Amino acid sequence: MSAAGRAAPREGGAQGSSPVPWDPLFHEKSRLYWPIRPQAEAFAGCAAWPEVEAYNRALGDGFPVRFAEQPPRPRRRRRRGPVDPAALYDARIHVEGRVPTRPRSWHDFLNMLVWAAFPRAKAELHARQHRAIAARLEPGAAALPPARTRELDGLALLDEGGLLLLHDARRAPLADASDLRRTADEVQDAVQRGEAAALIFGHALYESLLQPGPLIHALVQPVPCEAPLPTAPSALVALADARLCDALRSPGTFAHPERSARLPLDERVLCRRNKETKR
Repeated sequence: MSAAGRAAPREGGAQGSSPVPWDPLFHEKSRLYWPIRPQAEAFAGCAAWPEVEAYNRALGDGFPVRFAEQPPRPRRRRRRGPVDPAALYDARIHVEGRVPTRPRSWHDFLNMLVWAAFPRAKAELHARQHRAIAARLEPGAAALPPARTRELDGLALLDEGGLLLLHDARRAPLADASDLRRTADEVQDAVQRGEAAALIFGHALYESLLQPGPLIHALVQPVPCEAPLPTAPSALVALADARLCDALRSPGTFAHPERSARLPLDERVLCRRNKETKR
């Protein structure tokens, strides 16, 4: 579930640690971790879960946001007053530059690594979610609207389960999104030829790779390029970050997630054969 629109954490309650034990070499479980591998390697020497402040040290002083440990939730419910727009999750990120983060949580740790790899796109995504939520909030309202808009649905799906598909639009057009098998075959062929590159963006997808399980499908965000793709993985990530940021700034984008293609989270489809994707 996306954090879009939820209130920022408050005092009291349990932290909700991940049931999957800490593994400093988790990024070696799958080649699909390649976009965040350089950032993950900064924590390879940690024998136990790193503290949230260690995330900030790894990112450096110039990083656009800071990760703040999420306080425990209150055990007793307080009487509801008007919703404070500044207390919502996306507002904390966009306005304050602080990302509420649970310690010992794979979900939030991987979210941090996605921020490290795609800082421009992540910042624009939360800025857009903040604007979309604030626009729907009536003055003095005691609760958020009961249902999200399709735009907020699309942004949440991108944030949690998005797969970026960089492709040379001159040579590797995408197949019809309604034909999953044909889409997967064409993407696989384009990836093998070096005319496309698949980069996981959604941190929930990265989390799903931690343990073996049924094959899941990712929401595909095509990122067309009018030139050959760069060969260096770091350049591919930087290009995807910049192009996704531009797409998020365009009105009307991501408002129809039902029209997007899905692809299996499968190395055989999304990774080049006999290629170890390292920077």
